[in-house]
Amino acid sequence: DSMRRSKLIFSLLALISGGLASMTATAALVMQMGMADLVANADKVFRGTVIAREPGTVSAGGSEFSTVIYTVRVDDALKGNFGSGKDAAVVELTMLGSLKKDTQTGDVRHVSALNLNPDLGVGREYVLFTTSASAIGLSTTVGLNQGLFRVFNNAQGREMTANGLGNQGLFDGAVSYDELKTAVRAASR
Repeated sequence: DSMRRSKLIFSLLALISGGLASMTATAALVMQMGMADLVANADKVFRGTVIAREPGTVSAGGSEFSTVIYTVRVDDALKGNFGSGKDAAVVELTMLGSLKKDTQTGDVRHVSALNLNPDLGVGREYVLFTTSASAIGLSTTVGLNQGLFRVFNNAQGREMTANGLGNQGLFDGAVSYDELKTAVRAASR
């Protein structure tokens, strides 16, 4: 059991160091970021609609880890290279996580239960600030929930956006998509 636990710890450390190696230090840390930081640390910034999500796996450090593969239709590209033609219309994001509920066998908690990444809903619209894929193909939103803005209608039916921190440090609450887009473009200059 001690050997198994050591292997799990080693595998987790390898995954974390390998999976985060392509991100800059500020993107890997969960610290409050301003718009300039979010944009600077993002490989891509776009408005998109999740059209599919499916389970996957990635190998690192001699172990396999559960992932979720999101297919997102690009509705408005704000920053980054999205390719051309049909390829420009869709982005595939592989994030560490699981579609399954947390699982445990005896005193061993399964690694797939480590869901640090955002959970994107099929059919839902988001503005995503995404990192480039790591050497093992993982990516996430910059600053985790800071780089994930939900698109929703407020009580008056106006289309609004807000990230996982309620836009704290960026805006005074939810803002329209046009306001967010203007701020992204200004920070990209």
